[in-house]
Amino acid sequence: MRVMIAIMLASMVCLSAEAAKEKKKAPKVPERILKLYEPAEYKGMPYRLMKPVDFDPSQTYPLILSLHGAGGKGTDNLNSLKIWTEYLAEDGLRKKHPCFVLVPQMVKGWRISGEQHVPTQAELDGLDPSWDKWKARFAAGPKNVDNGALSLSFELIDQLSQEYKIDSDRIYVLGHSMGGFGNWTAIWSEPDRFAAAIPCAGGLPPWYNYARFKGVPVWAFHSADDNIVSVEYTRAIFQALEKCNGNMKYTELNGVGHGAQTPAFSYQGDAAGGGATRTATDRCDTTATIWD
Repeated sequence: MRVMIAIMLASMVCLSAEAAKEKKKAPKVPERILKLYEPAEYKGMPYRLMKPVDFDPSQTYPLILSLHGAGGKGTDNLNSLKIWTEYLAEDGLRKKHPCFVLVPQMVKGWRISGEQHVPTQAELDGLDPSWDKWKARFAAGPKNVDNGALSLSFELIDQLSQEYKIDSDRIYVLGHSMGGFGNWTAIWSEPDRFAAAIPCAGGLPPWYNYARFKGVPVWAFHSADDNIVSVEYTRAIFQALEKCNGNMKYTELNGVGHGAQTPAFSYQGDAAGGGATRTATDRCDTTATIWD
């Protein structure tokens, strides 16, 4: 009897430990945010959608596509909700800029469907040293090329545009880290789809033609001391767009490492945000507040 009780107690302790572990793993998303971002699924891809405040189905609204970073990967439809999606859910901002916010969740990467570019040895040899840790992955060629989470997101936008009155001239994309890479890939893949982009701490290999998206208004952010994704990636794109008359504004932060998303998605000018902003050309918008 004592043995059985001991076994039962041990099991309860283990179960409690596992429950605590799971609870610790669960993302801390405020209940208000969960209610605003309604969960759904499209072709196996989880996503959440926040409708405009005081939604009126007879009105036309813009849409923001939010791409999470590597920490948001999965199928729980929770980890994809990041700090900027909370900012976008603030009452004052929703009333000032009513819009749809689409938050898809992917498992493997923000890729477009179909075959991806495999770099030649000459292209690999010509890479800046900041890309060294990626070279082996590039040389091995793309994996899971049919996992087009980015392409699925584009399809989903098209479907939502049939269900709701979404302004096709005001579709925006933003994201951080892997989501920042996804931003650059998105506007490279379909530059005519987006009215503007806010890539944060991302990049795009130089064999992609940056001039392809030179007409898309971009406000990019990166911290000079980022030790996860090199700041050289964003600097290189900015320099290229300077040369081809691109519409890019770049704010370089300092002292926030890979955590540029917090200051970036609440930015209200260099004096308040501590960054240094440059414009590739004089046609770039100089508005200081990020959401404006």
